[in-house]
Amino acid sequence: MEPLHTSDPSRLAGHRLLGRLGAGGMGVVYLARSAGGALVALKVIQAEYAEDADFRERFRREAETARRVTSPWVASLVDADPDAPQPWLATAFVPGPSLGEAVAAHGPLPLRSLRVLGARLAQALGDLHEVGIVHRDVKPGNVLLALDGPRLIDFGVARDPRDTALTSTGVVVGTPGFLAPEQIRGEPELGPAGDIFSLGCVLVHAATGRPPFGTGSPDALLYRTVHDAPDLEGLPRELAEAVGGCLEKEPGRRPTAEALARSLTVDAPATPADPREALRAVRQGDEDEVPGDEAWLPEPLVRLIAERSAAGLAVPGVDDTEIDATDETADGATVPSPPQGRAVGRRRFLLLAGGAGAVAAGGGALALWAASRGDGEGKGAGSGSAPKDSMPLYTIGLHADLTGDQKAVGRAQERGLRLAVDEFNARRDSRFALAVKTVDDGGDPAKAAAAAKRLVADRSVLAVVGPTTDATALAALATYDAASLPQIAVSPGATVLGVTGSRSFLRARVTDTILPFYLSAYLRGTAKSRTVGIVDDRAADAYAWEISSTLARVLRDARQPSVPKVVSALRTDFAPTLDALLDGGADSVVFAGYHDRAALLARELTRRDFPGARAAAQGVLDARFLSAAGDAAEGWAIVAPVMDAAVAPEAKAFAAAYRGRFHAEPERYAVETYDVAQLVLRTLGALSVGRRTRQHLTTALRSATYKGISRNLAFDKKTGELVVDGTGVHLWKVTGGRFSYQGVAPFRVST
Repeated sequence: MEPLHTSDPSRLAGHRLLGRLGAGGMGVVYLARSAGGALVALKVIQAEYAEDADFRERFRREAETARRVTSPWVASLVDADPDAPQPWLATAFVPGPSLGEAVAAHGPLPLRSLRVLGARLAQALGDLHEVGIVHRDVKPGNVLLALDGPRLIDFGVARDPRDTALTSTGVVVGTPGFLAPEQIRGEPELGPAGDIFSLGCVLVHAATGRPPFGTGSPDALLYRTVHDAPDLEGLPRELAEAVGGCLEKEPGRRPTAEALARSLTVDAPATPADPREALRAVRQGDEDEVPGDEAWLPEPLVRLIAERSAAGLAVPGVDDTEIDATDETADGATVPSPPQGRAVGRRRFLLLAGGAGAVAAGGGALALWAASRGDGEGKGAGSGSAPKDSMPLYTIGLHADLTGDQKAVGRAQERGLRLAVDEFNARRDSRFALAVKTVDDGGDPAKAAAAAKRLVADRSVLAVVGPTTDATALAALATYDAASLPQIAVSPGATVLGVTGSRSFLRARVTDTILPFYLSAYLRGTAKSRTVGIVDDRAADAYAWEISSTLARVLRDARQPSVPKVVSALRTDFAPTLDALLDGGADSVVFAGYHDRAALLARELTRRDFPGARAAAQGVLDARFLSAAGDAAEGWAIVAPVMDAAVAPEAKAFAAAYRGRFHAEPERYAVETYDVAQLVLRTLGALSVGRRTRQHLTTALRSATYKGISRNLAFDKKTGELVVDGTGVHLWKVTGGRFSYQGVAPFRVST
């Protein structure tokens, strides 16, 4: 939960607002206290959407649907008014994390937890189906974990199976990766069996940490769900039969909710417990004495839920917002002035501090500026010239690997960010000043969440660039999302980051699944390959699978022959792999994996005097590939979402400024980070003082566009993914023992 924004009211629809639980493009969910004292999650729709008759009708149907459900495992409706100027809906407050957040932060659930989770959700669905409702969007983000069991939430797309209003044949409603095949096919009659399929997907995700049909672009997920078998590796054998039955392609072969609940039922929590007692037991290490049998979840999750429960119960009320007069700021916005002779309460003080002065309350923000008066680099250092005392000061956080395996990338990102901030602060027309605050996770996912919490705790930080790697970005995602702190990833490319349902995540590069389109264009066009050999290195796990499987599909769609080969992570001899490729007629080779094992394949190709093209994606663009492969690296082509700003003509001015500031050549990912920083500061500058908050900046960034040096930046408003327009992916080639920049990579085969 985060504090109320200065623009939030203190009361709404008879509820006293206590904080923000989350927000999206269409509204906000508040933690609120009803007139009777109960804590509720108050979902409020923005007035602009309320003016849309169809949207208001959907909201009315959501409220009506929620009223019909009385299951103990569904977050119950307390009250609603879909006809209010700002429609609202209040449900019982569930203080625990979503299943998606829990798995991302703490990993897969143990067997007992999975049984309780599955049984209770099956009971919830059974209760829905009994009153004629199909949920249609069962996914990890719509499952909350409470001390006494899970809760199913969100009836925004639920409906009676016989009701076709507001929907149409061919329209897919729901979340790719958790949809039933019949939903994907757009069949008009969607029954309870579709929810059972989705529940099976949720249980696989909870048990393994990944969806059963992988990750990737929505169309890839939809295709695999309809045509491919689910990946159940890692699922406990005790659950294989039950979950496998849920994932049958034909609806009639799946179990009913009642039958599934029976097959999964174990002794499970049945009544809610006092969260204060649960917290006491956990803190004292008495997990066996946690009341209400909360031990259905692992200790870290019990602790998290108990602490959130106690915190929710302890939230005090706030004084009503009072604005009697206003003062005008330099940019024309208004901030409240205290009335004469009246005391200023806590809520009133927050409003007064929320304009030009609030940003200095981030804990040492001005010290960041003093620390920057050297080379401007180092842990926690600020950046730029000291601001004028009258200027608001905002901070951009950098979450990076500055000491670990990818420290060169982290350093380049820090320098790119600082250069943009320095240039902004040097402008005479600036109406506010910027600082940089860095946190270093060393490339360790176990440290990423703690690093993120340090940035979240500094209220002057309005946006974060980073983290550096896929693993650290995934580990920190829930922390930033819970605080509605916009997080812009520059280097991570794993598609799983885009399917978690995060509200604050934006990605400023194409996903790994887009790079195969460029590989295909290079191999079929520039290299004139007739048959492409594809090596899927299991040592690179999801990254290799995303590159190899997508490339195989792209080539198949282009009617280009390919020879795919999967290599065990335990194999270091690539000779049998190459034999299989040559036997299949491959005249070019693509390696889907990382630099270390690419060197093994490179040496084997050289030993065989292989004459064809050799290519890879950004996982091989690493100096360690050159040193390990030696002469065998010569001629390798690599497509990567990164430019060589030292030689690219369009980056000439940036390179000159970079050399002048850091006395070094620009490193990879410096200019990409510079572009992202320019997008952030321009978007922030377009907001009025009162709207320079984390949530408003997130919303504005999703709608913003910027033509950068390395790529054009624009995001999908729903997913936060970069809009693919052919820019931002570049071609590199190993020549003379070094990576030589070749320019923008071709996206299509020229005819």
